[in-house]
Parts: sequence; structure tokens; C-alpha cells
Amino acid sequence: MAEWEMRGHYETVVGDRVTLLELNGHWAVLWSYAYPHNGTQLVSYGEHGGKAVDVFTTSRERESLAFDSRQRWMNGSI
Repeated sequence: MAEWEMRGHYETVVGDRVTLLELNGHWAVLWSYAYPHNGTQLVSYGEHGGKAVDVFTTSRERESLAFDSRQRWMNGSI
């Protein structure tokens, strides 16, 4: 049975996390949000590993790990 392998992981002081995952050449980024925004969000990038790495790196460099849809949700548009 194949499992996702963690290729990178970052956690903020408030507990938000972003993880870079790879499975047989397929890549994904997983965001896990701490209280009060409990939840996870997985975005698949298929075989576009470079894009997944870029998204993971960009997320780490921000002050928060807010992904676009989370930002819209926090602003009340979802």
C-alpha cells in the first residue's frame, strides 16, 4: 500500500501547519489550521512538483499560512 511521503513541513507559533507531500511522482500541499479556524485543506498539483514546492515555500515565507480560499472564508465571502 502506497502512502504520501512528507517532503517538507512547517509550523507557525500559533499552530498553523503546511506540509509538502509526494506519492509516486504526484505532489500535494496540505494546510492544517489551528483554533479558531480548525480544519485542513489539501491541494493536489499532480506531477507538477516544482509548482507544489513553490506554493509550499511561499506559504512558509508569509506572516500567516492563509491560503486563498481560507482568506476569502475569513473575510465572509464563502
